[in-house]
Amino acid sequence: MECEIYDMPLFRGGDRNLLEAVLEKSPGRYASYHKGDFIAMQNSVCRSLLLLCEGSVYAQMTSPEGRELTLDTLSAPDTLASAFIFGTENRYPVSVVANSDCRLWVVGRENILQIIEQDKAVLRNFLTILSDHSLFLSRRINEFALQSLASRVVSYLKDNHAINNLQETAFILGVARPSLSRMIAQMVDQGTVRKTAEGYKLAASH
Repeated sequence: MECEIYDMPLFRGGDRNLLEAVLEKSPGRYASYHKGDFIAMQNSVCRSLLLLCEGSVYAQMTSPEGRELTLDTLSAPDTLASAFIFGTENRYPVSVVANSDCRLWVVGRENILQIIEQDKAVLRNFLTILSDHSLFLSRRINEFALQSLASRVVSYLKDNHAINNLQETAFILGVARPSLSRMIAQMVDQGTVRKTAEGYKLAASH
């Protein structure tokens, strides 16, 4: 196999004989994507679990007016679509876009269900992945719905340590670049943020 499935978070500690038996009947498929390629489109039907073997992707939501919002960035090894595959309405609420050249292993829903039903270790892994992704999403909702732009900038800097590309950061935060530039300038004047050779960083007191 091009991608060692036992190293994937979903299958760690799982029964190898069971995995091999299920996947021999229907092994899924490998897919390669280049940076910028759409892996899944928003509102498309989710029939398979996507296992990210190499590279990174981001989840992007687009409004009817065309406004884009980046919700998450995921790097290999990771599991994509865990929250959608078994939903009553199993559609992607976001688009999944390649953030770099990447490779994925695509496994059908019925195969995943069969493995989960028979292997408690994989079931626990799946529930952990699902819970972790849900917790991250709830935090993102809090950032965008409840926090001011200044608070979102502070949260971003705590997680990423520096802002060295305003356009990219504005895209991630879901705001226009001029709005972010004005906010950064205000925060520098207030002493909340300082400009360094590595980019904008939180002041020591924060």
